[in-house]
Amino acid sequence: MQKKRIPSGPGRPERAVFRVLVAALLTLLLSSCSMVSFKPAVNTSREEPAETRSSAPASVEPPTPAPTPSYSQASGAGPAANVELPVLPEAARQETRDGLLAFAEHWFELVDYTYQTGDTAPLKAVTTPECDVCGGMYGRIPETYANGGWVEGGLVEVDKLESAFVLTPENRRQATMSVRQKVMVFRDNSGKSVDVVAGNLHSSHMLLEATFTGDGWYVDTAVLTGWPG
Repeated sequence: MQKKRIPSGPGRPERAVFRVLVAALLTLLLSSCSMVSFKPAVNTSREEPAETRSSAPASVEPPTPAPTPSYSQASGAGPAANVELPVLPEAARQETRDGLLAFAEHWFELVDYTYQTGDTAPLKAVTTPECDVCGGMYGRIPETYANGGWVEGGLVEVDKLESAFVLTPENRRQATMSVRQKVMVFRDNSGKSVDVVAGNLHSSHMLLEATFTGDGWYVDTAVLTGWPG
C-alpha cells in the first residue's frame, strides 16, 4: 500500500504567513474600534428654544377714544349743542327739607333743558299740566323746535332757596326762591330772530309747591309772587 505524498513546495508557507497577517490585522482593527468614543452629535448652532424663537406678539395700542362732544350754547348760528339731560341727585329723592330744595334746583335745570332742546318730556314727567309758569314752555318752545327753529338764551338763575317744610291744606310742601331769567330770542329755521322776550334785570320771587309720592317729588304749581322791595 502506497502512502499518499503530501506535496511540498513554496506555496504552503506563503499561505500560512498570509493567514497570520490577516489575523494580526483583524486584531488591530478590533482594538482600534474599542478605543473610539462614540459621542452623540452636538448641534453647535445657537438655536433658541421654541418658546424663545416664537416672536412675541406685537403690542397692540388701544384705540384712541373719540373725544366727547363739548357743550355749546345757542346763538344766531344754531341751537345749543350736546345738551346733557340733568340727572336727579340722590338727595332729591328724600322726603326732607333738604330733599325738597335739591329737587327744586333740579326742576329749574329741567326748565333750562327745555329751553335749549325743545324737549318738554322730562319736565312734564315731574310737573302737573296746571303749572302756572309752564304754559309757554309746554306750547311755544316745542313748537319752535318742531318747525326747525330754536331758542337762544332764556336760562334761569336760581338763588336763595328756602323752605319751612310745613304741609299746606292741600298736603303740599312749599319752597321759595329768587329767580332771574336771561333774554330769550326765538329764531326760525334760517336763524333769523322772530321774537325777543326781555329778561329780568333784577330777581323776582317765586313759590313752588310740590308733593312727595312713592316715586319722589312732583311739582303741583310754580308761580311768581312778586319783585323784591
